[in-house]
Amino acid sequence: YTANVIMRLTMGERHTLTTGINSEYQHNRRAGWGFIIPDFETSSFGAYAFDRFKVTNDLILNAGVRYDHVHTHLHSYNDWFKTPINATDSVYKERSINLSRSFNSLTWSAGVNYAVKQWILKLNIGKSFRVPIPKELGTDGVNYHIFRYEKGNPDLKPEESYQVDAGIHWGNDRLSVQFDPYLNYFPNYIYMNPTPDYYEGLQWYFYTQSRVIRYGAELQLNWKILPSLSTELKGEYLYAEQLSGAKKGYTLPFSTPWSADATIKYDFCREKIDNEGFVAFNLHVTGRQNNIVPPEKQTPGYYTLNLTAGKNFNLGNKKLRINLNAENLLNRKYYDHTSFYRLIDVPEPGRNVALMVGLDF
Repeated sequence: YTANVIMRLTMGERHTLTTGINSEYQHNRRAGWGFIIPDFETSSFGAYAFDRFKVTNDLILNAGVRYDHVHTHLHSYNDWFKTPINATDSVYKERSINLSRSFNSLTWSAGVNYAVKQWILKLNIGKSFRVPIPKELGTDGVNYHIFRYEKGNPDLKPEESYQVDAGIHWGNDRLSVQFDPYLNYFPNYIYMNPTPDYYEGLQWYFYTQSRVIRYGAELQLNWKILPSLSTELKGEYLYAEQLSGAKKGYTLPFSTPWSADATIKYDFCREKIDNEGFVAFNLHVTGRQNNIVPPEKQTPGYYTLNLTAGKNFNLGNKKLRINLNAENLLNRKYYDHTSFYRLIDVPEPGRNVALMVGLDF
């Protein structure tokens, strides 16, 4: 159950203040024969204020502050069957303890947007906060969806982050370039840690925390070569490193490698209203991921060639839409480093062609 109340106050032409409160209540009861997430109740409350001040038409300042309170109660649970502990004894294994935790946090943010001629510049700094969810606190069982045994940690602290991000945009009628770098520092990042151990036939993962620094950037370029021909280039890079804990110096599990996309698009029948069409080719390239957390395995890089096309047909007072989507045209075998299916040696889909027909009437 969720509830939200928002108030916006406009003070003149330059000043806008937004305030609000929101609350949420979650109630979970397990069923069936297996166990992974305990019974729990979680209630949360938050209040915030956000101020936007328009200094000039080209300069905008903004700042915000927020307070959160969260209370979580996990119920104890023991298996309904006995588990052997040695050659002669067995017990009803405890999967979840009775746990009650409360969390509080004050977060903030501030930013500036500045536009001058063909440039748009943005800069934001702030602190964020995330409460450990019941799954992270009390899970204990097999996650059949991602083929692993997961164990929670009832002692987790709230995850906090201090971040700074910027945006640099330049553009005209034919060419635009956008660059967005960012930096995050986590005093206590929560993540699922892989181990070399196996439990109940599956690899054992457990929730833990460590200090983490993470930075990266996104780059995008759009070029309108001709009125009917355009191209888009974009790429992203992310680096993360643990600064404490047993795996200090390593990255985070399932970290994304760098990737890039190149797309060229041709529009036809542009002058015919409701009869427009297009065809686009996309080349997606993903780098090799060598930066891993033991016992993770490295993943080779790959590329795929993809096609999308569409055409509209005006049928009087009706419109017929035909769209073609073809992925991995070269039918390459590859693995996504962030996919859980990689753990059981299942590659990503091969060539996939879909034709969609729609009629508006």
